Amino acid sequence: MTAAAQQNQKRTRRWPVFETTPPHFAAQCRNGQVSVTGDTTCSLGNEYETTSGRPAGVFASWSWDGETLVAEVDPFGYFNLFFFANGKTVGVSPSLLQLIADGADTTLDHRALAVFYRLGLFINDDTPFKNIRVLPPGGRLTWRNGEFTVTGGPTVPQVREISRQGAVDGFIDLARQSMTRILDAWTDDIVLPLSGGRDSRHILLEMQHLGRLPKTCVTFHHGGRELNSEARAARAVCESVGVSHTILGHPRSRSRDILRTLILTSLCSDEHAQMMPLHDYLADQPCAALDGIAGDILTNPDDSAEEYFQLASRGDYAGIAQRMIAGHGRVISQASWGRGAGPLYAPGRDDEAIDYIGTTIQEYASAPDPYQAFWFWSRTRREIGLVPTSMFGSAAAIYCPYLDPEFVEFGLSLPYRVTRDQQLHNDAIAKAYPAHRHVPFQEGFRNLPHTRPNPFHKITSALDGISMLLAIGPEKPFKEAADFLRGSKELHRSSANIYRMHALCLESLDAEKAKRLLALNARLHASRSRDLVTDTYLPRKLAETTNGI
Repeated sequence: MTAAAQQNQKRTRRWPVFETTPPHFAAQCRNGQVSVTGDTTCSLGNEYETTSGRPAGVFASWSWDGETLVAEVDPFGYFNLFFFANGKTVGVSPSLLQLIADGADTTLDHRALAVFYRLGLFINDDTPFKNIRVLPPGGRLTWRNGEFTVTGGPTVPQVREISRQGAVDGFIDLARQSMTRILDAWTDDIVLPLSGGRDSRHILLEMQHLGRLPKTCVTFHHGGRELNSEARAARAVCESVGVSHTILGHPRSRSRDILRTLILTSLCSDEHAQMMPLHDYLADQPCAALDGIAGDILTNPDDSAEEYFQLASRGDYAGIAQRMIAGHGRVISQASWGRGAGPLYAPGRDDEAIDYIGTTIQEYASAPDPYQAFWFWSRTRREIGLVPTSMFGSAAAIYCPYLDPEFVEFGLSLPYRVTRDQQLHNDAIAKAYPAHRHVPFQEGFRNLPHTRPNPFHKITSALDGISMLLAIGPEKPFKEAADFLRGSKELHRSSANIYRMHALCLESLDAEKAKRLLALNARLHASRSRDLVTDTYLPRKLAETTNGI
């Protein structure tokens, strides 16, 4: 790394997210004396500066000078730094389980869990536990002699007066500025996780524009050697650019990946198990990874955005909450059930969850698009935000181009009429990189038929699922094993297994169980399969060089 890059790169500490004992700090004040354990100083993530000197990146830090603890996170709070402060005790860690191992209170937050089982995520700064929180956006925790303060929080942008063409041009220019700063900050190899959508494609095309291609692009899928539509779209753009493309398509133990993901994400997400092949791949690469998080919500609202915008215009924020819960329920449920996991794991709390979600959305009532702002500060921050810090945390470094402060402020301030047609990102990519506009996105490809699953793999996966359940330590092991094999009448098998394992992890969770789960994750990481790659593409020039031609 060059001297200039080292100066620009403030934090590059790698936190191996599979450690048995993650970074942590705990202090207790008794009779005027303070006893401490853990790391008194810690910097995590990757921080760099914008041209105006503002901090950018996803990062966290804390320091203890013998009297005062100060802990901080990045401006948007996308690094989930957990803390507890109860009376004379305080603790901070990027791992919620580590805080529990240090003695944090495990009283459940039933309102937060009611939301989680209905939306699949925690909102605001919630966790499954009342007295364990995450620092808010731009958050700063100060603790001294048993007294603490926490500052920070999301901002609500004002509407920007801008034309559609101005929005397209601004999107191109600000993304380019962000990528330039990142490539200046990290001068070593980069691996780019590449999907079939807009965000990662934009990053790849901008890297080509700036003359610095990634070492390889990587796409995961679970269809074996028959590439699904996403992998085919990713391959097509790699061929167009002339960059290496790696496919991770081996069948895996879904239950093992689910349990590892729940531990990695501190029991705060019902997603991301599908990313475990990428997590394992990055662990063996001395490279940085670039994550396209937030590009979608800052440019193209999802298919429900119009309905939600109209509801927000009428002040019906509870209506938005109801429809979000119903939509999530349909996705994870068997057709005959349709109501999701809420009635199963947090029954009788529908009204409480709707009121809490609706009230939170209403806090963004003055934003250009209240639903977009809520989604950025809640789902994208609290659930998708676990990807760069946990799922991609096995990489040497992680950068998120769309979380550049200028880009975020620009995207959140765009009037809804500019983003309404969901074509803003498409138009920006087409204008900035016309040579590749012919390459379809995922929607332009069809899925090829999958080969019939190997019966032996099904059997071994079922047995592995039972072993993962038993490893958690359920109070009724035989019942849990039987329920696992029987499947769920209410939820799709994958969703049923995620919520079952989540509930079992919470069951009787104390310091000793938290330590066992962390040690289990470390063992599962150590025994992970290194047989990941099922298909590779090398552009002709690179192939000739590799073959010595």
